Amino acid sequence: MIQKRGFIGLFILTFFLSTIGLALLVLDDQKDLSSRADLGLVSSLLPTLPEGSFLPNDSVWDGQSQNIPAKIKYDSSLWLPPQKDAPVFYHQYQPVTVRIVPDSINSTKLQQILGPDFTNPKPLISPKSMVEGWAIKSYSYKFFGDEKIIDVWTSTEGINLLAVMPEISSRSDVSDLVSEVVFGVSVGEVRGSSTPDDSARLAASVRPSVVMILNNYCTQAKLDNVVYPFCLAQSGSGFFVNKDGYIATNGHVVSNLPETSLFYGVITGGLDNLLIDSLQAYFTVTTGAPVERSLLEAKIKEAHSSKETIYQMAALVGDMYKKNFIKLDNSVNKYFVQLGNTPIQISKTGVSTGTDIVTATFVAADYADPDPVLGFTSSDVALLKINGTDYPALPLGKIDDISVGSNILLVGFPGVAMGSNSMLLDTSANAEPTFTKGVVSAFKQSKGNKKNLIQTDASINHGNSGGPAVSSEGKVVGLATYGLTPEEGGGNYNFLRDIADLKDLMAKNNVTEEIGSTYDTWKSGLNNYGISYFRYAKTDFEKVSSAYPEHPTVQQYIKEVSSKIGTVEDKTPKLTRAQRRLYINVSGGLMTFSIMMIIVLGISSFIDTKRRRAPVILPPRQPLPPQPIQTF
Repeated sequence: MIQKRGFIGLFILTFFLSTIGLALLVLDDQKDLSSRADLGLVSSLLPTLPEGSFLPNDSVWDGQSQNIPAKIKYDSSLWLPPQKDAPVFYHQYQPVTVRIVPDSINSTKLQQILGPDFTNPKPLISPKSMVEGWAIKSYSYKFFGDEKIIDVWTSTEGINLLAVMPEISSRSDVSDLVSEVVFGVSVGEVRGSSTPDDSARLAASVRPSVVMILNNYCTQAKLDNVVYPFCLAQSGSGFFVNKDGYIATNGHVVSNLPETSLFYGVITGGLDNLLIDSLQAYFTVTTGAPVERSLLEAKIKEAHSSKETIYQMAALVGDMYKKNFIKLDNSVNKYFVQLGNTPIQISKTGVSTGTDIVTATFVAADYADPDPVLGFTSSDVALLKINGTDYPALPLGKIDDISVGSNILLVGFPGVAMGSNSMLLDTSANAEPTFTKGVVSAFKQSKGNKKNLIQTDASINHGNSGGPAVSSEGKVVGLATYGLTPEEGGGNYNFLRDIADLKDLMAKNNVTEEIGSTYDTWKSGLNNYGISYFRYAKTDFEKVSSAYPEHPTVQQYIKEVSSKIGTVEDKTPKLTRAQRRLYINVSGGLMTFSIMMIIVLGISSFIDTKRRRAPVILPPRQPLPPQPIQTF
């Protein structure tokens, strides 16, 4: 009996200790934010992002890079910005150039800039400038028989702009550009280092899933049965939609239009021989005598040093194609994907592949050049595939996830088309994507096939095409695709293709929306990093690194969290979630077992008590008196 009471006391003590332990473990588990951390959680730590990753909706060219004390805010859907070799803006839809000149322009300077191919200058009636502080002098020049309008814009600050145009109607676009010139003061940072927490977290989670795509296009131009082979490379953006290496992008990223190919073939030097032969034929007709080839080679070399000249020559070649004098055939596309931080390097021998740069195969595309009258007949989406698995595929949403005014984030690799000798794309500067924030402005339907388009004020630059537009919930709702042409109104209005178009193409090609574990583990690591649970974060990041070695940012995170583990910044709980769950289960089990044993032993003791009652002691019984014996 005494032994059972001892066991009951022991189990009561075990019950109370288990209860206290369970309560402490539950409270500790509730304090652990890692299981509830999300992209929207505000914390003291922001994910590590490259300095200047975020771009505002307007683009700004800083003249200080070329010793010009001015900055120009320009519409990136209308103008290509100056490159490193010359401060010249290129109009994307007309043969128009605008050069920034830091000193005065007289007739001698003007002829020096334009080169000898601009002849017969004639002054025109100078129009009144609509931009305050600027005056215009206008001239007419002949360029291989075509008339060109030359406007010299002079400012009160001493900066001049030289515009070459095919006609006076192009002056309005030039005027808009001139109105955005700011002298000697900051017009706002192009790239902001201060970013709201939710945008930084969203950008960090999406970054590894977005890739740069290089379309290496080789073809040959034919003129009078003479073949002129040349190659071009154009960049675009894409993103993983399936863990097995399927990448989504725009159809026009993996395709090439003839006129655009010829234009870049000329300005990058790939079609110099065609230019020489064309000029030889031109001068033979106009002068009646052939011109030595060496003289024409020198002329073409000189033309490349003058952006105005080579740009106008490219326009002439485009006209020859439209008139069927030039044809393109034997075209071949090869695709390369940049996974990590190694920039794609292009040489005359081709593209170098490696761990970070891999080849891709074409899967499918729904793309056709829009008809100027009928409009769109396709959705401009495409799929590529690379070998391997465990890639961080992004979750796909739907157009119903957003509404007018919803925030979106565009991710991509801005760049422009280029050739093997081109200065138009510095690939080393494009190893990192940029992030452009904006809002949904409207929902429209495309002309022709009436498919959904999402209008946004977020900029879509060359190279951004095919990149994902991500909602604040982290789901892809569209693909960056179009900007309005000047004839359609211009301005910073850009359009996304509805993600439903991509889903249709995926379904037709049996590509499923399988995200896989890499993306989820990466998000978990970022969440733990954001709340300073560095030990948890390191475990997640190491899993990601093992599954996806080419991951562009995970190694810098591993290095950072490793240096912070065990410091005062590390808020990681002493016990892991798995350990706490185990101890909680053990404590709960002990409590249950203790209660059961207390009940069993209590009942047993009660029964024993009933059975062991003390015996009743009776007084001794008196003997009976003797009875007489009767006899008969």
